[in-house]
Amino acid sequence: MGIKDFKAHDKLKTSLWYQPSTNKGNLEMVADVGHDTTVTVAPNYPLPQDVMQLPVKLVTKKTVKATDVMVTARPLAKSASLSLRKYFGDSKHFSKGVVAIDHPEDTISMSLWTNQWEFQNIKHDLKLSMLTPFGSSSVAAKNTLLYTGVITDELKIKAEMCQPRAKGNLATLSAVYKIGDIEATASIDVTSNNQLANSNLILKTDLLI
Repeated sequence: MGIKDFKAHDKLKTSLWYQPSTNKGNLEMVADVGHDTTVTVAPNYPLPQDVMQLPVKLVTKKTVKATDVMVTARPLAKSASLSLRKYFGDSKHFSKGVVAIDHPEDTISMSLWTNQWEFQNIKHDLKLSMLTPFGSSSVAAKNTLLYTGVITDELKIKAEMCQPRAKGNLATLSAVYKIGDIEATASIDVTSNNQLANSNLILKTDLLI
């Protein structure tokens, strides 16, 4: 259950979710602090014992010669990332691409989104991501393919496959269904033995105050 986009102030938005079965939750506060700049504070519940693990994030966006540049700094974690985003308005196959460099993970990633196409009354699109470590990074290289199918405005399905396999799973299947103000997200993993495991269901609802 959760409260989403509670507008506490013109420049401050908050959202809250909590899952009773796991006794876990999250409170996220997003504040506009300047032109194209936001600060996000999103502590998880239970709260971490080390304050340096609190997720504080500052994001600044700028458009330079038809390319969107985004700088993300996490001051408590002493990390930062640079993202370059390009939209392909005249491309036949791709809609956008993103190149991101992360520190201190020392990784570079590239993602490509295909143009959405419609077949059998379902809107389809794909996202291909490739992550490569550099320098003294201990992060493993990973390729990910994400398929999204929009069946109706209320129902969306996804299938994600990774190489190497994430936690031994071949793929993750999920479905998002909206019933009025309630959004239900169901997900399940497909193991290497073609078995289904680790099913999960989360319900979210909006509360206007």
